[in-house]
Amino acid sequence: MESSGKYPMDGIVHVDEFVLGGVEQGKIGRSYDSKKKKAVTAVQLTKEGKVRRMYAMGIEDFSARSLEFIFINHISKSAQITMTSRKDIDQ
Repeated sequence: MESSGKYPMDGIVHVDEFVLGGVEQGKIGRSYDSKKKKAVTAVQLTKEGKVRRMYAMGIEDFSARSLEFIFINHISKSAQITMTSRKDIDQ
């Protein structure tokens, strides 16, 4: 299913990036040359802290450039965004 993009998430939105896939021999964590799939999610919460809606998308890598598309396409500029602290996102 694809989003129309007409209703960007607002209010409280949590964003996190992660990898999908099982254990790979000789690979630890988020190896860039891994066969694991990389993804980012954005979860909009209600005022009560319950999930209202969520978007997920595959990404090439964990760079700010790859992550920016979920912000541009699915999150309002007025949203209160919470995410893990990463140096490359802050640049």
